[in-house]
Parts: sequence; structure tokens; C-alpha cells
Amino acid sequence: MKTVNHTEVRHFVFQGFSNFHEHQLTLFTVFLIVYVLTLAGNVIIVTIIHIDHHLHTPMYFFLSVLSTSETFYSLVIIPRMLSGLVGLSQSISLVGCGTQLFFFLGFAITNCFLLAVMGFDRYVAICNPLRYSIIMNWRVCAILASSVCASGFVLSLIQAVAIFGLPMERDNHTWVSEFTFQGFSSFREHQIILFVMFLALYVFTLAGNVVIVTIISVDRHLHTPMYFFLSMLSASETAYTLVIIPKMLCNLLGLSRPISLAGCATQMFFFLTLAINNCFLLTAMGYDRYVAICNPLRYTVLMNKTACIQLVGGACSIGLIVATTQVLAVFRLPFCATKVAHFFCDIRPVMKLSCVDTTANEILTVIISVLLILVPMGLVFISYVLIISTILKIPSDQGRKKAFATCASHLTVVVVHYGCASIAYLKPKSENSRDQDQLISVTYTVITPLLNPVVYTLRNKEVKEALLRATGRKLS
Repeated sequence: MKTVNHTEVRHFVFQGFSNFHEHQLTLFTVFLIVYVLTLAGNVIIVTIIHIDHHLHTPMYFFLSVLSTSETFYSLVIIPRMLSGLVGLSQSISLVGCGTQLFFFLGFAITNCFLLAVMGFDRYVAICNPLRYSIIMNWRVCAILASSVCASGFVLSLIQAVAIFGLPMERDNHTWVSEFTFQGFSSFREHQIILFVMFLALYVFTLAGNVVIVTIISVDRHLHTPMYFFLSMLSASETAYTLVIIPKMLCNLLGLSRPISLAGCATQMFFFLTLAINNCFLLTAMGYDRYVAICNPLRYTVLMNKTACIQLVGGACSIGLIVATTQVLAVFRLPFCATKVAHFFCDIRPVMKLSCVDTTANEILTVIISVLLILVPMGLVFISYVLIISTILKIPSDQGRKKAFATCASHLTVVVVHYGCASIAYLKPKSENSRDQDQLISVTYTVITPLLNPVVYTLRNKEVKEALLRATGRKLS
């Protein structure tokens, strides 16, 4: 443990080019000329592309967006730098610094992604010229440009909040090097019963998910997009339980040992990555059901192998990016207490151990929770509204029953999964007691992973038939 002083500050001062004090007027003149040429050049590019219809192509559309972004990027930094070179005030408030950092990162990341998009545009134009007008239509271009900007400023917001959530105040904080879990200390007399119950559920969860992944892998009848996503979800759920439950079981047996900060951060990272991955895999499965029922003639085209792999890769990537951001934001805080009021390293219980105000981190957590729970849940909801409206148009009762049956398992898992996640992360932080929070956590860490194999083996006819084929029996 060690004690560190944090001195409260209200503004920063730029050192600028103080090492080149005798050349500052020369630097001012050079940078001003370059700045004026940059502004003039980018304004000319945007204007000429706008007024000349020969340049109304995807390539020049992206170029005009890039020029606009570069213009704002330079406006964020260079005027202040020039004023510093001529001896004007070099101080900046915390809010001003945070704003400058936000826009600097936002436009910088946007520029990087725009260059990547322009590279993709050139790839399509040269390698797929006959399909260029179809692939790079104006709708796609607008989506790409807006997605790039949104990604840039979302990442920028996360980074700015993480940095300016750091303590900037005078106080003595004792930094700790390890945590201990309170676990189920409120249920001390029932811990053996809880151990036996959770161990049984854990074994069933592992066995069920391993069976699902294995049967989907070996049975060619299940080599479809829907079961590909199911196998990915089962694999992710298996890893998800491995991150949390073994440590929880050890604590219930009284084998509790402290966990280092690095160990706690690692557990939180994998927990968040896999949890977010599961959310987006369920969304991908909802999209798969939407295409299968609402666009059956185009199903094999839209849900080809490449599209499925991209959807799974996207889900994993989002999980990794968000988990990295959250873990870095939490573990840059100074901690005073060592007792985590939980049975694993979740975000809120760990943040409560901090010595400083965590409002910025809590805002970041709420923003991410809303985006990662409500957005996928909304997409699934929209998918099922369209699915149900299509099913109701099917003339035969048998056809409607079959269509509903293909969605029932997924819908059951979605309702429980998103329901638990919403209660855990979208409720006010002081609404429930610690015991109630732990009960909710048990639901989404122990019960929900078990629900996946139970629902898909007991309620899904195709999986049951595959299991019977694998055991050499016939369906009665």
C-alpha cells in the first residue's frame, strides 16, 4: 500500500514551443501560412465537389467529407497554438481542455476510418467494377460516412470521460494491491447448500453447452446460420461461466483468497467481453430469424457464410472494445477499501471501493449500458414485430405454427437475458439491497447460461432429432 497526494486544479497551462522561444515569430508565420493554405484548400475541394456534377461519385463524396473533417480538426488545435506563439494566454480550463480533447479525438478517429472507407471504395471500383454502382450506392455511402463519424465521437467521448474522471483534488488516498470478495456472507448458514446447488447448475450448464456445440458441429442437418449462431452463443456462455463460477464456488467452501488488482481487472475484462458478445449474438440470431421468415427467398444470399462470420466477428469486436474501455476507466481510479460487496469483480461494486468521486465513471457506465442493452433489445423487438406481422399473414395454421416454433426458443432466451441485464445495469444504483443485487447477479451468471441448452434441447425439435440420430435412436 502507498499514499499519494492529488492536488486540486482548475485549469492547465500549455508549455507550447517554450524551448524555441527565440523562433516563435518565425514559427507563427510558417504555421499561419500552412493553416490558411489548409483551410483554403479544403474549402475549395468541398465547394468544387458540391457544384460539379461530374464529381458526384462515392470517391469524391468521401473526399469532401474527409476535407470537412480535416478543416474542423485543424480549427480545434491550430488557432489556440497560434495565439500561444504570439504570447497570448496559454491557460485553459478543465472544461475547455476536455472539450478540445473530445473534438480532437473525434475528428482524428473519423479521419482514420474515412481513409479506410476510401480504401474500400477503391477496392470495389477496381476489383468489382461491374458491381460498383450496386455495392457503393448512395445509401451505403451515407451509412458508411455517418457510422464513421458516430464511431469516432463515441470512442472520443469514452476516452475523454475516462481521462477527466481521474482525481484532480488534494487528498490522501491509500492505494490497495488486492481485493477480497464478501460473497454470500449474509447466507453463511446456507453456504454448503448454495455450493451444492450452484455446482449442480454449473455442471449442467457446461454439459448442456458442450453437447450443443458438439451436436451442431457433427450433424450436417444443423449446419445452418441459425445453429452456427447458437453454437457460438453456447461457446461464449461456457467461457462466460468459467470466468465467474469456479471462484464463486471456492468462496462458498471457505477457500476464499484475495484477488490481485490485475486478477480482478482480468476477470472484469472477460466477463464484460463475453456478456456483451452474448447480447449481440442474440441480436444476430434475431436478424437471422427475421430474414428467414420475412425474406425467405433471399435467405441463402443474405445469410451466407461470410455474412455470418462478419456478424460474429462484429459481436466479439464490440465486446472487446467496450470491455477494454470500461476496465481502463475503472482501474485508473485510486482504491481505499478492499472488500468487494459481490462474488466477482463487477463494475459498480469495484467502483464503490474508490476514494474519489466516481460520477464520471458512473455516467460512462450508464451510457454504455443503455447503448449495449437497449439498442440490441430494440433491434430484436423490431425484428419480432416484423416477424409476427409476417407470420400472421401465413394462410395455413400449420405454417403459422411452424414459423412460431422456429422463433420460440430464441425469444425465450432473449426475454430472460435482456430482462436480467436491464434490471442489473439500468436500475438506479441505490434501489436494491446488496442481497437483492446478488440474487439478480446469480440469475444472469448462473441461471441464464443454463437456460440456453435447456431451451434449445427440450423445446427445439431439430436439436432433439440430431441428438437421437447421434445416439442411434428414432424419434417416436
